[in-house]
Amino acid sequence: MRTQRLLFFVVTVLVIGGILPAPSFSANAIVESFPTWQRAALTLNSKGNLYYPTKRANLIQESRIDVLAFTRKPKSGNGVRYSSMLVTVNYTNRHGSFSLMEKYSNTTWAARRVADPGQRIVSKRTIKIDASDTKVQSTIYANCAVPEPDSAVQLKKVCSRADVKLFGGLLVMEIPGRTSIIIESVGLTFQQLIAIARGLKPLDVGN
Repeated sequence: MRTQRLLFFVVTVLVIGGILPAPSFSANAIVESFPTWQRAALTLNSKGNLYYPTKRANLIQESRIDVLAFTRKPKSGNGVRYSSMLVTVNYTNRHGSFSLMEKYSNTTWAARRVADPGQRIVSKRTIKIDASDTKVQSTIYANCAVPEPDSAVQLKKVCSRADVKLFGGLLVMEIPGRTSIIIESVGLTFQQLIAIARGLKPLDVGN
């Protein structure tokens, strides 16, 4: 899906832009994969919260939970410290799918939306996470302005919430604790995308 391409783009930009030194890229990169969120949380050693979806629109987990991390040596001691970390996973069925991309808290990256001229904002709203008092600001996009090959149809300048299901959607938000999250959907409604975000639940990680 587009989320994997987005992840690759983020890593490429970080290397080309000099944020991550290219010569040590492969040496310092760690990619781990886990069958469950609980297993992933037990393995991570940076204290914080790992958010996982409890509302999945009847979709099943299609992939393992991938953790892409870069390490740096601590100033003291022999341990390893994560300087950046991204977590990705996919859920799907025959009716639709969504991918979740999460920047783990207190690490230096962010799960940022890459500017896309084919996307239009359809809503900005406050979301209450996991039926708690935690409220976050979110922005929801629809991929409704992507030109079709050999199409004479004029691209939309303004898109609606219905276009999230028709063309695919993207929800971007940052949760307190410096965790940024992107949820990308295909074939799901605007309401289903919001429900997935509302159903995110934290797992405590680290010591």
